[in-house]
Amino acid sequence: MGIDFTTVHERLVELCEKYGIAELAVFGSVARGEDRDDSDIDFLYVLKPDSDIGIEFFAFQEELENLLGRKVDVVSKEGLHWVIRDQILDDAQVLYAA
Repeated sequence: MGIDFTTVHERLVELCEKYGIAELAVFGSVARGEDRDDSDIDFLYVLKPDSDIGIEFFAFQEELENLLGRKVDVVSKEGLHWVIRDQILDDAQVLYAA
């Protein structure tokens, strides 16, 4: 199916700035162009050095879901398990970088 992130880029930038995100990337089936209508969207994020998203993480995730009209999974780049890290980083397409 594919998602055109250019249509929501401005709003993605606003969300990243609001929640202290330094980098936001999409990975998985959406990044590879293999997603279906029922596919979730996998995001990878890096916080700004002075940020601590804490409980606001869930609000960030919900705002992404509302913006994109799909379920999203959001994972921290530093929290990636070493077994899958390289595969995820190979797939990742940066949507926002501060």
